[in-house]
Amino acid sequence: MRGIGLLSFLLVMLFQPLFALCAQDAAPQVASQEIRVVLDPARHELSGATVLTFTGAAKQARLGLTPAARVESVRNAAGEKVPWRFDSGSLTLDLAGRAKAVTVSWRVSLHDEVSRNPAAEDPSYGVNASIGEEGTFLGGGALWYPVPEQVPRSRTVQVEAPAGIEAVTFGARLSRETLGGVTRSVWREARPVGILSLCAGPYVVEEREVAGIKLYSYLSRDNAALAPRYLDAVARYLPMYQELFGPYPFEKYAVVENFFPTGYGFPSFTLLGGSVIRLPFIVDTSLPHEIAHSWWGNGVDVDAAEGNWCEGLVTYLADYLLKERRSEAEGSDYRRQLLIDYASLVTPQNDFPLTSFASRSDPASRAIGYGKAAMVFHMIRRHIGDEAFFAGLRQIARERMYRDASWTDLLHAFSERSGADLSGFKSWLTCPGGPRLALADVTLRRDGKGWRVSGVVRQTAPFFAVELSLRLEAAGGATSEVVRIAAREETPFTLTSATAPVRLLLDPAADLFRILAKDEIPATVNSVKGSTRLMGVVARDCQARPETFRTFLASLSQGTAPIVDEAALKPTEVAGHDLVICGVPADRSLIPAGAELPTTAGEGEADSLLFQVLMRGAPEKGAVALFLPGSERAALQYAPKVTHYGKYGSLYFAGGVNRRKGTAAAAGGGAVVRFPPQ
Repeated sequence: MRGIGLLSFLLVMLFQPLFALCAQDAAPQVASQEIRVVLDPARHELSGATVLTFTGAAKQARLGLTPAARVESVRNAAGEKVPWRFDSGSLTLDLAGRAKAVTVSWRVSLHDEVSRNPAAEDPSYGVNASIGEEGTFLGGGALWYPVPEQVPRSRTVQVEAPAGIEAVTFGARLSRETLGGVTRSVWREARPVGILSLCAGPYVVEEREVAGIKLYSYLSRDNAALAPRYLDAVARYLPMYQELFGPYPFEKYAVVENFFPTGYGFPSFTLLGGSVIRLPFIVDTSLPHEIAHSWWGNGVDVDAAEGNWCEGLVTYLADYLLKERRSEAEGSDYRRQLLIDYASLVTPQNDFPLTSFASRSDPASRAIGYGKAAMVFHMIRRHIGDEAFFAGLRQIARERMYRDASWTDLLHAFSERSGADLSGFKSWLTCPGGPRLALADVTLRRDGKGWRVSGVVRQTAPFFAVELSLRLEAAGGATSEVVRIAAREETPFTLTSATAPVRLLLDPAADLFRILAKDEIPATVNSVKGSTRLMGVVARDCQARPETFRTFLASLSQGTAPIVDEAALKPTEVAGHDLVICGVPADRSLIPAGAELPTTAGEGEADSLLFQVLMRGAPEKGAVALFLPGSERAALQYAPKVTHYGKYGSLYFAGGVNRRKGTAAAAGGGAVVRFPPQ
């Protein structure tokens, strides 16, 4: 996740009231800003001074600064006091049309506590700014330094901290030294972007260079041995993305460890929690995602007026594209999972168009802003081809680097490079939801020496005009055809085969964004997270305390779900709710027939937890999940992990780790027609 992106839309709203009075008096341009801060981790304090050099003859300048700060002085270049006032995070300087350079001195204590039980989709863990001996994180949204209305043309930061506490921020590292019990570093941006974030801690620093770009790792001693692995990965991904997007837009790239489990991408560095860094798959998942944000979201910023496109684009260019390059099957599976997540998590009540996406706030917003947006980019790429798609991205990078861009800018670039009219894609951005498609009235008959399959693709309102792939699998091989589906209820089709057909598949490779039917969705953790009618049930042998079970439901975004004892459960409630049952229920009719279950919770082991999601058929229908910890201790240890395995339907934890995970296949519904043997 892009660190600046997480806060950018909030900052727009924050700065509008702060600087609303500036409309009548144009904000002065800031030629340069020099910032010097001294960190005192033991006291959770920062003291600082910033020199701002203005151009023009503006009467006032307004700066954003956290309301928690204490402004100590404001002086001009001659050392004379400059009148100022500080109210509700807005610092107003009276320049009187004369002052060119102004020095603001301030002091602040910042110590947000890290949430030990954050909301499932809260990537900040409740921390906007914290200075401590465990580590320092100062996010741009915290306004930890005086922030001018406009990004300065040049910006330099000097950070001082007790010996051994290394700091990282935007820009090139000009110097780094430890003298007299103080560790000092100086950073300068050639092209400043956004609002500064800063991190510090007792890091072991490693460095190297690739293609003229400085690479650094700032890791704790516990994780320092992982530095070569991460630097090797950065050295591998940076050239790959430069080939796709154009020159890398910043002076360095650093992998920095945080003291809580973040996954942020900032201009010129990524910030990963220590527990995250140790996960073996991160170098090939989260790391390339954050590197891609260097171009999309940090280099080219998001025009907030048309929604945040960068998370969907980076999901497509990192999380997805790397899988596609490994194999077509992996790419298809990833796209299908995006569709499953959307169908499982998004409802008419929480859906919204992509132009309204700012940042993820819950599982549904992630499925829209990351997943649906990634699928839209995939459809554009399929429509115009690889050459035009990546040429369009390089054009945007050339023309909009260090500025913002909108969905309209992206579509314009893709149109220019391909010569195609992409105006029809705007409906994918401005309308919520997507097409609901199914095969219907399918017939099979002999046609001379071959076979003819006819039918209709049925669509339910709202109607979309789309290009849909159909694949006819036969004994002698498979044939595919793209059918143009009209924006109406039914579109006919006909396919032929030289040999007897076996199956007809709708959108077999998941190339189209569409709303899957219930029969196409496997039972998964996300089925529970996306439920709008969930109820918790406590069986007699439930091994978790009530408050632990409640916390578990909250981790699945179901903190307000009612909880009842099994003995008090009414048949009408069963029919009207999806269920999460703690323990094995005495009434086995609550569980789908044929489900294989352990005889005791947690498969009989105290240090274990089993979570299994099943689907009930008519008349009750819906999901029923079994939450089976072997003990209260196991519930506390493993329950918070379940939410991170959203695409799986069966999970088993023991010995501190996940031992088994899997998902049962969905029936296929109206997306599959199976033909009898001919």
